[in-house]
Amino acid sequence: MAWREDAARSLTETFDGAFDSPGVVVGAACVDEAGTGVGVSPGDAPADGRFEIGSVTKTMTAALLALLADDGALSLDDEVGRWLSAGPNSGITLRQLATHTSGLPRLAPNMDLSTVDPANPYAGFGFGRAEEGLRQATAAAERPWLYSNFGYHLLGLVLERASGQSYRALVTRRLLEPLAMTCSGVEDAGAGTRLPGHAGGGEVPHWDHPLGAGGVEATVADLGRYAQACLHPPGTPLGAAITAAMAPQIPLANGGRQALAWQVRPDGIRVHDGGTGGFSSAVLVDQGRGRAVAMLVSSGVGYSTALGRAGLLALAGDDPRPARPQPPGPEWEDRAREVVRLLLDGRTADVHALGSATFQSHVPAERVERAWRTRTQHLGPAGQVTVRCQGSPGHVVADVTIAFARDAVAVRIGFEPSGQLSGLRVVPPPFPAAGR
Repeated sequence: MAWREDAARSLTETFDGAFDSPGVVVGAACVDEAGTGVGVSPGDAPADGRFEIGSVTKTMTAALLALLADDGALSLDDEVGRWLSAGPNSGITLRQLATHTSGLPRLAPNMDLSTVDPANPYAGFGFGRAEEGLRQATAAAERPWLYSNFGYHLLGLVLERASGQSYRALVTRRLLEPLAMTCSGVEDAGAGTRLPGHAGGGEVPHWDHPLGAGGVEATVADLGRYAQACLHPPGTPLGAAITAAMAPQIPLANGGRQALAWQVRPDGIRVHDGGTGGFSSAVLVDQGRGRAVAMLVSSGVGYSTALGRAGLLALAGDDPRPARPQPPGPEWEDRAREVVRLLLDGRTADVHALGSATFQSHVPAERVERAWRTRTQHLGPAGQVTVRCQGSPGHVVADVTIAFARDAVAVRIGFEPSGQLSGLRVVPPPFPAAGR
């Protein structure tokens, strides 16, 4: 059996039945020199089923940015103030936005996580709100590498103004249609059957997306066509733009390099993953071996890391089954209960101290205290605490429900393999899904 066919089969089998929600669809498209192999499980899933691809959209935004630069409509070194009302951040360049070196935070400062709908956190947060947030944002002075959904949302608006088209029309006409991705699109554009997303044991609503940072939906076969174009760019302006987007721009601390959206691993493999409330995705392009992998899952509880690990194993010709998510051991429930005990005792500073360096740098201690106080101050004494842990390689999520006298509160806790906190969200139940 050819590599592409064997890899697609083994990847879908790796994740088949690995999720706690019934009805989850798994798909893989594997590309080599001879063509593309596609696998979908379960077998009766619609062949034209559309998944939210989350932050993999950023790689398409980057290609469109390079395409408009080739058109002469903009330059990567344009200051954002040429295109947006940016206030004190006018000097940030489009290249810095595209390489996550603008110094802007992951989320806009005017996006209050304590008030958003956890089932649809970007609802109502369109381009106008993003531009407003740009004027309010304080960029890190040294402009270090910092992954920013906010920055790519702004790039989506820049593309609209530079092209005179909506983001939806631009991505459709300049990228999806030329690559024959006819069942893919933004919102109601394109054909295909929209699949339900899953998290926490059941179906969850679709998200309203920050266009540019996310928003594209694709079938497995269509994302395979995109992966093929990234592996073998066509001899067209779009192909040249895809090539430009994948070219390394800056070195990273892990020994890899940052391209426009794509990360380039030390071994040269280009990778990007994505996650939304109900979906996970990953695309990997190995130009050295002449192979590429695209994976989609209609479950959004942090599975993109596992998809990426499985994709790397498959690219190397290895068995991807070690990447299958496994139920975490009881020690993770104990860790989650300790965090909850500290919260209930009012020791939010001690909770913050349990975080990884990345968590502590992105989430100030006062934000943890404010989020906890806002959600719980009028609920009375706490009662029963229930914990449910889910894991994938390199990541464990504990979903905790606390029954207070007047209402219940949900706490989602992310853990690094070391046991340090990687994330903490206090929300009304039911749980939202973790997303990039």
